[in-house]
Amino acid sequence: MADDANTETWTLDDGKKLTLRHITPDDAGIEQAFVRKLSAQSRYMRFHGTIKELNKKDLATFTNPDPLNAEALIILYKGEKNEDEDEEEVGVARFVIDPDNQGCEFAIVVADEWQERGLGAKLMQVLIGHAKSRGIKRIHGSVLKDNSDMRQFVKGLGFEVTVDPDDSSVLLVNKYLGE
Repeated sequence: MADDANTETWTLDDGKKLTLRHITPDDAGIEQAFVRKLSAQSRYMRFHGTIKELNKKDLATFTNPDPLNAEALIILYKGEKNEDEDEEEVGVARFVIDPDNQGCEFAIVVADEWQERGLGAKLMQVLIGHAKSRGIKRIHGSVLKDNSDMRQFVKGLGFEVTVDPDDSSVLLVNKYLGE
């Protein structure tokens, strides 16, 4: 259900309500908490390396994307028990437009305890919709070869998968978005 041009509310099968919206600089705290809370494996699969938290530069870049050539969406959950409870980030997806303005590179991650609920697919579909609305013709990314969940995820969304000619441990995933 759309709340306004910038926010959507999603209701899960168990009745939990989530909010989808663009990330803002005010989200730096919840973005950092989100990354810290990811399992070591999820952080490794997302960032292709071992990090515990975002450095200041990446945190600023991730929470303040350049509106001309990047976009980032977050999914938030606010518990129903306590009105004063802070929102928790449970997923994020972003893209950065290529210099030729024809393609964009994406990244996506859903919190470990929120996986297997269809959030990643729904979030990716919204991100692809935003890319299409900006005239982007192709969305692409890189996936570690041993990330079988992500390989299955992108194949299910119709991405083509090839081995990176420069690094056999990485797969290049690519989807043409049509007209």
